[in-house]
Amino acid sequence: MLHSLYARLSSNKTTAYLNIHLAVFLFGGAGLFGKLIPLSSGAIVLGRAFLGAFFVFLFPQILNWFSPNRKTISLKQFQPKSTKDLLTFALLGVILAFHWLAFFEAIQLSTVAIGVLTFSTFPIFTTLLEPLFSKEKLQFSDLFLAFLAFFGVLWVLPTLSFQHNYTQGALWGILAGASFSVLTLWSKRLLEGYTSHCVSFYQNGMAALLLLPFFVSDILAGSGKDWIYLLLLGLIFTAIAHTLFIHSMKVIKAQTASLIASLEPLYAILLAWFFLGEIPTSNLYLGGLLILTVAFYAMLKKK
Repeated sequence: MLHSLYARLSSNKTTAYLNIHLAVFLFGGAGLFGKLIPLSSGAIVLGRAFLGAFFVFLFPQILNWFSPNRKTISLKQFQPKSTKDLLTFALLGVILAFHWLAFFEAIQLSTVAIGVLTFSTFPIFTTLLEPLFSKEKLQFSDLFLAFLAFFGVLWVLPTLSFQHNYTQGALWGILAGASFSVLTLWSKRLLEGYTSHCVSFYQNGMAALLLLPFFVSDILAGSGKDWIYLLLLGLIFTAIAHTLFIHSMKVIKAQTASLIASLEPLYAILLAWFFLGEIPTSNLYLGGLLILTVAFYAMLKKK
């Protein structure tokens, strides 16, 4: 009964749009935990990756339990088809771990707005790097878009000194965008034929295994409040957000989903303003608008 109700809701287009907007809103809120949790970025990523993998694996099993035939998502869909694919999952887990480390490092060194906006350059990196993964040729317009995006990055910074923590945070944010672009392109090319649940489970799980020896002591030293925040980050802002986004894609076109996902920086800035008191400056408005406009155009151009 529960599964049939969930299936009907998932097939409703209005519900799918609400789900994807909620998912993107939650994605935008994930950056807040870089400020709310007084742990290292590695510890935050370890907690997020471990809990994200656990819940991404658990949710389909819960749906299977309430399904009449219990064949909604079988355990076989979580099994790698070859040793080569398992190694590929491991490599993508390494890239995901670096991406999230860079993302939270950017936020901890600067602000949520700067961290999220500099990460939002990833469509530009996708445009620049895609010729390495396909037969497409790099065009001059792509280089011009990249120049505009990085000009926008310079605009959001209060200073260009590499000794300033905001500048260092912006560099980490750019690395987060570049690594996310590589992760997306590599996943698309090498891991076709797997469900999104499977890809997400292995990427998160491998990232957690990689970080476990280095940051488990940091998590154990955290307070009960820190663990509650990590649980919220892993359950609501990672697993539930990804599940909502994935199921919405069954109804909504990928292009539309990408455009809605471009609202993530806006949600992040508004949430940081409301919960953390991070008031955007005029330069951040202008530079952020330029970055998001270029990124938005790059996505439309690609589609």
